[in-house]
Amino acid sequence: MSKKDTQKIFLVFNTSHLGDTLLCNSLCQNIKQLFPDSKIVFIANKPFYEAAKYQKDVDEVIVFDKFGKHKGLFARLKFILNFPYKRADYAIVTYRNNTNSLIARLIMAKHLIECTTKHIPIPMQEHFINLLSHITNNKINKVPMKFEVTKDLPEQLADKFETGKKYISLCTLTNDTKKDIPFDTAKNIINILSDKNYNVVLLGQGQNAYEYSKNLKQEGCNFIDLINKTTIKEAGAVLKNCDALISADTGIMHLACAVATPVVDVFYKKESITQWAPDGELYKSAVISENQTAENICNTALKLIEK
Repeated sequence: MSKKDTQKIFLVFNTSHLGDTLLCNSLCQNIKQLFPDSKIVFIANKPFYEAAKYQKDVDEVIVFDKFGKHKGLFARLKFILNFPYKRADYAIVTYRNNTNSLIARLIMAKHLIECTTKHIPIPMQEHFINLLSHITNNKINKVPMKFEVTKDLPEQLADKFETGKKYISLCTLTNDTKKDIPFDTAKNIINILSDKNYNVVLLGQGQNAYEYSKNLKQEGCNFIDLINKTTIKEAGAVLKNCDALISADTGIMHLACAVATPVVDVFYKKESITQWAPDGELYKSAVISENQTAENICNTALKLIEK
């Protein structure tokens, strides 16, 4: 009997955003530790395909294009009909998600493990790994996310980094304006770090980030503008070339943790900290939820780098 015939197939469903996708990696690593010969297939939202692809221990990624190719009843039925791993051994639906649960049922996974609650009162990374308690009594380990990319950059990005210079990346915007780093604070962060001989690398995606960057330039700020200029893989490599990241509560924050770059996380919604703040035991990070001045943010980043 071949390995393929005896290999257990684990389907990990997370079709949400960048950070959510990355935080599943601790789950994937635990699956591989508990079942070394297993095959882990990650079902990911199309924009975040790379976030799943370059995770440690993920063997294959299947794209679920929920806002495009697979939008609508008939498109989703076709996705199910063409799904290559029917009757997989395990399907793990990491969020309460009716579509993903239905897909897992219709492909007739032998064992379905799913989140049944909408409100999760513990860190999200811990929630994901705890799902394995439904199928094993063995120890489940808190392990750091690992996004496996090198520091190598494509030419158009590598030209922006010079040997011997120091870089700190900055991500200011989220999908919730209440969590964004205010414009004046970002402007002051860039100016303070520039005075300390750091080159600031601005990361982000979308029209709002583009306008934000344009306004910073109009205010005379000097920084490397990578808004809308990186894929997820390239952003991971950029972060590996930086001494630290200063970020609002958004997916880039988790990407920096996953490539082992120190992170200063600026939280403006304290209720989000429990679920989304990086675990200080696993990552070199600092959470700021008080005294969110540019001076304190910069000083925290510089102290983190010195450690």
